[in-house]
Amino acid sequence: MSDRTLPPPVWVDKPAAFRAMLAHLEGEPALAVDTESNSLYVYQERVCLIQISVPDVDYLVDPFALRDLSGLGPFLADPRVLKVFHGAEYDLSVLHRDFQFTVANLFDTMWASRILGWPAHGLGDLLQEQFGVTLNKKYQRANWGLRPLPPAQLDYARLDTHYLLPLHEIQAQELTATGRWPQARHRFGRLVEIRWESREFDPEGFWRLPGVRDMDDVGRGVLRELYLFREERARHENRPPFRVISNRALVGLAEQRPQNRRELPRIKGISEGMARRYGQGLLNAIQRGKEHPLSWKDRPRSENNHGSRPNGRPAPAAQARFEALRQWRNAKAQERGVEPDIVLNNQALWSIAILNPHSRQELTGDGLLARWQVDEYGDELLAVVARAH
Repeated sequence: MSDRTLPPPVWVDKPAAFRAMLAHLEGEPALAVDTESNSLYVYQERVCLIQISVPDVDYLVDPFALRDLSGLGPFLADPRVLKVFHGAEYDLSVLHRDFQFTVANLFDTMWASRILGWPAHGLGDLLQEQFGVTLNKKYQRANWGLRPLPPAQLDYARLDTHYLLPLHEIQAQELTATGRWPQARHRFGRLVEIRWESREFDPEGFWRLPGVRDMDDVGRGVLRELYLFREERARHENRPPFRVISNRALVGLAEQRPQNRRELPRIKGISEGMARRYGQGLLNAIQRGKEHPLSWKDRPRSENNHGSRPNGRPAPAAQARFEALRQWRNAKAQERGVEPDIVLNNQALWSIAILNPHSRQELTGDGLLARWQVDEYGDELLAVVARAH
């Protein structure tokens, strides 16, 4: 249920309305910003809606109807204007991809809640706790590429930004009171560096599917061919791969390897309709895979390590330092009431463990730690490293 006392949002789908919005934004010290995309419904996703709120108006900008949104760019890039997002990483990436927009002077309410140690970080939870407003969760996975958007969906979209400015004020005061502004400032500074990075299809991605390690060699070969077939169909139909065939169904096909169309629907996740639509392509892929089995040893070297642990086996002394640092980090996180990575993530811990630093200067070398981290934890980190010898 939304707050029914709010005036209706302003739908911006014509150049005149867009110019009027930009004129109204002129001189505003802060903007709340969000985006909605259609990544769950198409292969080639795009930004479908941009929400912008100031204290007296919530704007919903339709990129499908407006051919030129470049006038918004200077507001986002202006360091004198604060931009408030919630969970900004994806928004910043797609705004850059679709419109070449960059953002300066950012505040992220999700990251602020984590740094402050608030128990909930989702926007719905924060709005409920701080303002008594409930977001309708059914629209979290809605198709924002449809037109027209129903009024209830537009109402949901405006609530994503309407309360961000007052939420920012609450969090900013607490960050100041708790002395955690330096950490927040550093995090926000890292966020504004985000740019879109093209995510090319990885034909070796099937190695990361669950159950691959336990398959026989023929099964892995079949899975590879099925994985490639699904990608080709997804591109052709402009649908996300998971909406063509699920990962679970791919693995089931590779393990059971049906031999004809009648056997295909026996696989969990393969319907009669899918068997009719993709049957011959699936059977052809299964046959190709049978002819090219893959050993677990055939996986690319890059698939061997997806965690924050360094490649290769660290020296025993470095492993001992890492374990001591990890125990210290977890205790410090509990003391501060935050999640462990808010203190230091595992990648940073491994870097320190391998470096074996003896001074604060070494901790700041090559961007190992930020200044706030050295100021707050430097002496303790050096003491932990020294004791672990």
